Amino acid sequence: MFGNAEKKIEKMIRKGKWEALTKKYLAADAQKRLILAEQCAKSNDPGVNTILNKLLRDPDERVQLAAVKSLGITGTDHEVAQLQWLLSNTSEDKKELISALHDSISKVRGKR
Repeated sequence: MFGNAEKKIEKMIRKGKWEALTKKYLAADAQKRLILAEQCAKSNDPGVNTILNKLLRDPDERVQLAAVKSLGITGTDHEVAQLQWLLSNTSEDKKELISALHDSISKVRGKR
């Protein structure tokens, strides 16, 4: 069922259809937003970071976690600030998210 959505999202990312992705998938169900976050990690286009920054504020923790991990792969110095903001606003009981935030911040800083 979600294989089709995954292929559509992947194709739109490859073509740089950022506005269409934003309109169609940021308001979609959590599973499609999760796929979007995961697929963004596969692109070298900086346009994915705009989408991932929006997904950092997603109400679904799985989507947030996927966005954090993807930003660890695609992020730049600008995204470090976004990741640090999320880290400072994440409750201590969300250990997996906190760990992923630390990892992603380190990965992005390591690209310098």
